[in-house]
Amino acid sequence: MTEAVHQFITDMTAAGASARADGPRILYDVTAVGGALAGQVVTTGVSVSEVLSWPAVPPHWIHLPASVEFDQTNMDDTDCPPGWKRHSREYNYTDMSMPPALAWLRHVRGFISIATPKAA
Repeated sequence: MTEAVHQFITDMTAAGASARADGPRILYDVTAVGGALAGQVVTTGVSVSEVLSWPAVPPHWIHLPASVEFDQTNMDDTDCPPGWKRHSREYNYTDMSMPPALAWLRHVRGFISIATPKAA
């Protein structure tokens, strides 16, 4: 594990989202704060390859279970096990008044808040 990957895991855990390595990705749990999933704990993650320059460069893709759906998003299954997708989400860390991991968590929570209910 590289120093940057270890730092991402440490920073996410310190920000309240216990992070853990899982093969080619890092997983962590967040509680959705709004939308169809409000109040639910959602496991999410990023590819290890995306945090190799952490914290200077934040991740771009958000990994989520395929049961978490959106009206519109670019997605694929790179570094995802069966039943997971990763979603392309533009993110630029510009608010230097908060730790990068907290800013990333807020970004992820905001994205999860626009999830749509899974079709039956």
